[in-house]
Amino acid sequence: MLSRFYAILDSIFTKTTFFNYLKGIMLCFVLLCMNPLYAIDEIPSDIANSVLNNDENDEAITSTDNTEQAKILNITTLTDIDNLREQTLYVGQYISITYRLVLLDEARIVYTEFNPSLEAQDKSAKSQSVQLIKESEWQKEGDYYTATYTFKIIKPKVVIPSLVVHVQNNYLQDSMQTDSIDLQAQTLNKTQGYSGVVANSLKIIDYTLESYDDNNNMILIELEGNGSNLEDFRLPNIKDQEFGQGTKFSDEIARVNVLARIPKELDSIEFSYFDINKHEFIPLSIKNAINIESFDDEIKEDLNPKSSFLKITNILLFIILGIFLLITLIKRSYFAAIISCLLLGFIVYRIFSNTYSIKTLPNARVLIQPTHNSTELFVITNPTKLEAIDKKNDYYKVNIDSKVGWISRNDTNKR
Repeated sequence: MLSRFYAILDSIFTKTTFFNYLKGIMLCFVLLCMNPLYAIDEIPSDIANSVLNNDENDEAITSTDNTEQAKILNITTLTDIDNLREQTLYVGQYISITYRLVLLDEARIVYTEFNPSLEAQDKSAKSQSVQLIKESEWQKEGDYYTATYTFKIIKPKVVIPSLVVHVQNNYLQDSMQTDSIDLQAQTLNKTQGYSGVVANSLKIIDYTLESYDDNNNMILIELEGNGSNLEDFRLPNIKDQEFGQGTKFSDEIARVNVLARIPKELDSIEFSYFDINKHEFIPLSIKNAINIESFDDEIKEDLNPKSSFLKITNILLFIILGIFLLITLIKRSYFAAIISCLLLGFIVYRIFSNTYSIKTLPNARVLIQPTHNSTELFVITNPTKLEAIDKKNDYYKVNIDSKVGWISRNDTNKR
């Protein structure tokens, strides 16, 4: 009987929040009136649960409707991925992916990220098969926004993670992500002379040579690459080499200065790169390098064992000191004598301030240039007392067994 009464109420009132409350009140009133026949705890469970859960169900329906209406962006991959899969890709090659974004209801971009992350400091990024090289700002083109991301392939099985875009307007926050992109790349066989560079083009701009010691020369090679991973360039069979000042990496036009120590008997250098367009190794060479002119002054100063006080400024100071000494002796001028003493003290200071007595710590590294990422010449295993002939920033220039190098202050007792 009670079930039939509830069915009649349910057919009369629609399922809205207000009428559900009204229906519940009427049902409770009837139950109180029929208390002799039914106890409250004897209400059929299906009826009680229906009354109690109707409001929750209505709220869930409303929430679902709001979620569907809350979408205020749409993002797609604009690059033709099928066409990209048909191309032959190589490990070390740069590829670019363009994304298109539509913003609705005055939404604005909060931030973007990749899932999983491609951040260098993220531990999970080490397992990734691509490295994020460059990302452009979102550019508005009519009703759309576009952005291009450039990646370097580092593994044959390529997976470009999903790009996640987070946006918001005055009322809502929303996010959406693209599908990940799966590609396949070839690993190049490191044939003899391969420099590790994959490029549209690579050429030698210039090169210079300087005598380093009795057995070695230092060569500086200027290279220009188009669409190249020049950061991976290595001269084959040359142990001591590094990128010098003026190096600029880029996914478009990159220019690097390669500084290397080579044996004096080596009169030519040969290497190759892989041309993406021709799909073949292209050889490059430097012939008769021994006849090349020497470095410019800035690089020469870093490699030259001469110390600073032999520069022309100090020679001029000695000349001026001599003039004032002559004035002091001839005219017996106290003023000239004072100036002479000051000049002498200044010259002595300049001489000894550029000569440093240092003691190396165990396993001190001797570098080619005074930079933290410079190529290591050799290691001084045991603590050694040295006279540094110059100082630049936090590095001391030393001359050990006719070899010139730089030692970081962190590897010495000078703290």
